Amino acid sequence: MSIMGSMLLAPRLGRLGVNLLGGAAFIETCYRLPSISAIDKKHLNDYGPFRLWVNDLVSSLNIKLEIIGEPVSQGNLFVSNHVSWADTVILNHAEPLSFISRHDVEEWPFIGTFTQRMASVYVDRTNKFQAYRSIPSIVEKLKDGRSVLVFPESTTSTGDALLPFYGMFLESAVRAECYVQPVALKYTDKHGRTLREAAYAGEDSFGETLVRLLKQPKVYARLEFLEPIDARVHCRKKILQLSQTKIHQALYD
Repeated sequence: MSIMGSMLLAPRLGRLGVNLLGGAAFIETCYRLPSISAIDKKHLNDYGPFRLWVNDLVSSLNIKLEIIGEPVSQGNLFVSNHVSWADTVILNHAEPLSFISRHDVEEWPFIGTFTQRMASVYVDRTNKFQAYRSIPSIVEKLKDGRSVLVFPESTTSTGDALLPFYGMFLESAVRAECYVQPVALKYTDKHGRTLREAAYAGEDSFGETLVRLLKQPKVYARLEFLEPIDARVHCRKKILQLSQTKIHQALYD
C-alpha cells in the first residue's frame, strides 16, 4: 500500500494545487473588485462559485463524504468533535459556517487563509479572559443569521475517543436564543474502521497529515447532524452535557 500510496501522491498533489489556485484566484478577484463582487456586503459562502470550489476541495483532499441528518437553518450554533484541520473544509462543505478557531490557526498555510475568509473568530484559548470577550462577536454573527461552529474539545484528537468538552462559547447560543446542533465527525477506511492517519494530533505537522490523506486509497468521512438543542430552554452546562452525550453515542455506542 505504501508503494501505491507514493504513486498516487504526485497526481493528487497536482489536483489539489489546481484546486487551490482556482479558489485563490476567485477569492482574490472578489476582494480586488469589490464594486463588482459586493464582497463588503456578502460572505464568501454566499457565492455559488465559492461553494463549488469548497465541494471540489473535499474531493481534492481524497475525501469521500457521507452526510447523515439535516443541519438546522442558518443563524444557529454547531458543535463538533475535532480530529483534523480538514474538519473545517468538510464541515463547510456540508453547511456554510463561520468558525471559532485558536489564534495561531490564522498563520497556518492554506487552512489559515480558508478560515480567515470564512469570517472566523480567532481566540487565544490559553487566555480565558480574552476568550470570554469574544462571545459578543459570536452572538452578533448568530443574530445576523450566520451559523457558527465551535469545537468544544478545544484541540484535536486521534478520533478514538472524545476529549473533555469545554462550554464557554455555548454561552453565545444562550444569549442569541438560538439552537445548538451537535455534529459527530468520523474518518474511516472503506471497512468503517477509524482512520488514525487522518488525525492532526500530538506532534503531527500540517504537511504530514496532508501527505497521509493523499496516500490513502480513499478517506471516508462520516458527518452526522444530530438532534438540535434549544438554548432558550437549557442552560450552558446542560447544553454542554447533552452535546457531549449525543456526539459520543453517535460515534461509539
